[in-house]
This record gives sequence, structure tokens and C-alpha cells, in this order.
Amino acid sequence: MTDRSGLSRRSILLGGAGASLTIASPFVHVTPARADKGEIVVAGWGGSRTTAMREVMFTPFEKATGIRVRDDGPPEAAKVKAMVDSGNITWDILDTDIPAILAMVNAKLLEPIDYSKLDKARLGKIPPVLHHPYGLGHLIYSFNIVYNTKAFPNGTQPKTWADVWDGVKFKGARSFPFRGGLSPQLEFAAIADGVPADKVYPLDIERAWASHDKLRPLVTKWYANHAEAIQLLSSGEIDICCTIGPRGLVAKKDGAPIDVEFAGGKLAPDNWAIVKGARNADAVYQFLNFVIDGKVQAELAKRIPYGPSSQDAFAHLSEAEAKQLNTSPDNLAKQFWTDIDWWGKTAENGKTNNENQIERYARWMVKRG
Repeated sequence: MTDRSGLSRRSILLGGAGASLTIASPFVHVTPARADKGEIVVAGWGGSRTTAMREVMFTPFEKATGIRVRDDGPPEAAKVKAMVDSGNITWDILDTDIPAILAMVNAKLLEPIDYSKLDKARLGKIPPVLHHPYGLGHLIYSFNIVYNTKAFPNGTQPKTWADVWDGVKFKGARSFPFRGGLSPQLEFAAIADGVPADKVYPLDIERAWASHDKLRPLVTKWYANHAEAIQLLSSGEIDICCTIGPRGLVAKKDGAPIDVEFAGGKLAPDNWAIVKGARNADAVYQFLNFVIDGKVQAELAKRIPYGPSSQDAFAHLSEAEAKQLNTSPDNLAKQFWTDIDWWGKTAENGKTNNENQIERYARWMVKRG
């Protein structure tokens, strides 16, 4: 869920990913990458995220190798498709999430990653679940229990999803995500009903939806994007929220009365992916080997509080810094990884589990009761 202002991509499932192949959007164009491999172009999401990457990744890599790094974006599939179809490839690397990657893989827009070209020692510090054939996880987001500290001071916050579902013991307004094309948080509904996190997949759909029904009366606001969720928490309009934990930590750092409970969180990666026909393959792998280094990832985590994929990063962070990151050893042990394979599995009706649950969510939201 690169974490932008909206949920259409930040949802860690597949909702809406395929649509990006046909929807045009504005782009900031860059000079085409040079054929002499003296330059690579990384397509990302701009803002403070790219600013931090330039400071700790792009500029140091340029100094170390002499290979220039340009940034462009956003890395929408529609733009990648136009490049591949025309043969005019001006991007080399994408910084994006698994839903977008799966959509582009289906459209044959990406190159498979040759993991034999990556440093084995550095790669070994990254959990195997993040070694996707077309995407190497590098920055981890998570859906967590995020709460208002004025409503729940001094450790009184809900610490499990069963607590979030308990409106008697834990009073207060709740907010969960909903917008068209977004999948429901069925994993949390199942866990709230007693399913262990390590047994949540394959999802018992009917059990999860029965639990989801119990949540509905407690939700006073269904938010449309994570910025809205954080604003609702900051203002005190809601007290408990299911949203992106790192977003909450950014707000906390800025002085908002917000904190994050990592227990029971759902993890998913943003990834490096290689555009099909990228002209600078050798430089691409030099770049990937540079940015998967634990020390480099640690420096990025100091600037934007998303979890580094390399566990070696925590050797370069203080205890206080690590405590705030979702992939620190302590926090990682409390959470689980989204099973993208399950959500992408085709059901008997020919649609994926994700497509079916998106449609059911839309029906569920408009029914009475």
C-alpha cells in the first residue's frame, strides 16, 4: 500500500489494480535513459518519500558508481504499458506494491528479477516472502490498530482485534476503510472471532463475514483514504482506527495525539520491479544491490517510518528507532504477512477471491442492518 493519499493502491490486496492499465493520468516526463548505461530512471511516488530516497539512496549510489539516477512517476501501469507497446522505454525501475505488480505481470510489462545477480549476503537478510519473481520487497507497510491517546492514555488502548470488536470494554468511535475497489479487512474479522493469526489463511469467508457484521454498529465513519483516517483520529472524531500504522507514526512525530498498536498487524511490501525492456539492466542490478544494503535501508527508515525489509537494518538503528518500525524483530513477531496468493486465487466463478470479496463488500455496505 505505497502509501499515498488514497486507498486504491495502498490497499494491500488486488482491488482496482487491473483498472490502472486503462486509466490515463498526468506524468512528469524525464529525458529518456541513455543507452550507454550511464543513467537509470526510477519511477516512484514523489513527495517526502522520494526526497528521502534521493538523500540516502540515489545520491550516494551516484557517487559510488558514477551512474546517474533520475526519478519520475507515478509508476502507473498505463504509462508502463504505453512504453512497452511503443518500445520507447524511459523507465528502468518501479517502486510499487504487489497488487500493481501482479496486474503488470499479467499484462507482460515487467522483467523477472534475476536473483542470482543480487548479493547473497544482503539478500539473505530479507525474508523469503519478499522475494517475488517480479518484485523485491524493500519497504514494508502495515494495517494496524491506530488510536487516539487522549481516549486511551497510558496503555489502556485495545491491544487485539477482539478488543476492537468489543464495544463494551473499549468504548469509542471506530473507523475502517471503504471505497469502491477496496477489499474488506476480513483477516481482522476472523482473528477477532478467535482464529489464530497464523491460521487465518485460507480464510473462512463466512465466519469472517459473520464477524464483520458484528463490527458494523461500532463504526461511526468509513474513511476513504489514510489521510482522512489520520485527520479523524487527530481531531478526536474517532478513537480507534484500522489504518496504516506508519502513517500514524508520522502524525505522532508531528505532535498528533496518536499511537500505534502493532499486535495483530497485517504486513505487505512495496517493491522494486524492473520494466520490460529496460535498457540499463547492468545498472539496475548495481542499484538493487546498493539499496538492499541494511545500512542504506536503516537511513531511509530514520526519515520515513516504514519498515525496512532487511533485518540487517536494525543493526544500524537505536533501540528507540527500532521500536517505532513495524519490521523490527519484536514488532515483526506480533504481526502476519498478507497472503497475496490466496487473495489472487481464482474461485469457481472464474473471479479471484479478491474480486469476489470487493463485490460482496459493496453489497454489504448498502444493505440495511
